[in-house]
Amino acid sequence: MTRIRFLAISDVHGKEDLVDKFLEWVQKENLAYDFIVAAGDIGNPQRAGSMCRILRKISSTLKKNVYYVKGNWDIEGTCGDKSVLDLDDTGPLIFGNIALIGHGRIAEPYEIPSTVRVSVLVTHYPPFSILDRGKVIDSNHRSLHAGVIDINYLIDYYKPRVHIFGHSHSFGGLDVEHNGVVYVNVARLDRLLKNGESIGNYAIIDVSDTGEVKVEWRFINGVWKKCTSCGRIVHIPDKWSLCRKCAHRTELKFARITGVPYVAKLIFRDLTSGLQVASPQVKIPFHTLKDYSTYEEFLDALVLRQARNMLSSDNSRVVEVPKDKVLEFYNQAYNKRMTPFSEYLFACNDKVSGKQLCLVMRVFSADKRAHVLWKIKEDSETGKRTLEQYILFKNEPAQALNFLVSQLAESGFKVLTYSLEPVQHVQQ
Repeated sequence: MTRIRFLAISDVHGKEDLVDKFLEWVQKENLAYDFIVAAGDIGNPQRAGSMCRILRKISSTLKKNVYYVKGNWDIEGTCGDKSVLDLDDTGPLIFGNIALIGHGRIAEPYEIPSTVRVSVLVTHYPPFSILDRGKVIDSNHRSLHAGVIDINYLIDYYKPRVHIFGHSHSFGGLDVEHNGVVYVNVARLDRLLKNGESIGNYAIIDVSDTGEVKVEWRFINGVWKKCTSCGRIVHIPDKWSLCRKCAHRTELKFARITGVPYVAKLIFRDLTSGLQVASPQVKIPFHTLKDYSTYEEFLDALVLRQARNMLSSDNSRVVEVPKDKVLEFYNQAYNKRMTPFSEYLFACNDKVSGKQLCLVMRVFSADKRAHVLWKIKEDSETGKRTLEQYILFKNEPAQALNFLVSQLAESGFKVLTYSLEPVQHVQQ
């Protein structure tokens, strides 16, 4: 039987003084493990060379190999150290029947030998919807989810037993098992108390090729004590009374999703002509999603991605106009009134705000997930740019919006709808 045991960290953000405290603490604990996994954001772009300095220091001090993936704070090249290895460069590492697979900058999956029984996936970003709370400003899909849907597809491909990541500080120090995958968010090693005391968290993870997994959480300057909520003996900062799982209990509820397609045709239609304009086949890895609500959000992001691909097939640039920018771009009285978005949504005045804005608001009131897209075409010879405006919404509300189609067309919009046609369901 193959078994690997490793120490996992992430989100150091170039704070070398805190790394020294971490190393001193780990050496004092005298823990047994085979190697170290670093799930990104080790360096700081404003501290040149910090990523490699930190990784080399960890490796040389603890006398272990460090396998890492780059995060959004990591802008350096290779570290040039045989003990410090970027998993994007090495590809999958095979330990007996267990594969350690990292994706930092590369989204294309690797082929894994058939002898591998268990895979451990390492990324910096979380999968969309799992332990991924973030900020809208940091999200590439303007939501409170910091997860990246490409990682959901990597999980669907590898079906790892363990997925290690960071990035989402709010959910760092938590693990959860969902549909056979143990998700471990190891952010963040640079965690501090308000008084400046270092309480960075890290994990010791034990994995066997039979699928047995054990995650043991540790904190710099932590102590073993009983959680006042669940009664478990846990390693937490002395000033805490709750373990991380109890502190986030309400946010760690998951649901098994059933009755939705795993493979589907995504059918786009031009509502003015009624013609089908594209029907790409898509996979929907619903078993990697938290619940039905996040399934809807994932599907919305997938539809938007496919719509952009379709509209940009002639090398045009396609951008979404976010809802919070619709007023800015379409409201004729934008600088003259202090009217909230919701009022425009329910009582837009064509004469004051303009017909285009009020039509868009009527679409939003019927389908909150509708999108406004701009397709910008540039003539390669003259450099002249033209703008095409699209409204995209789900087919179900189409009946309610049919009376608006001609008005939208007259106002310069092309109207697209989408629907899903199931091709394959899988049992979960």
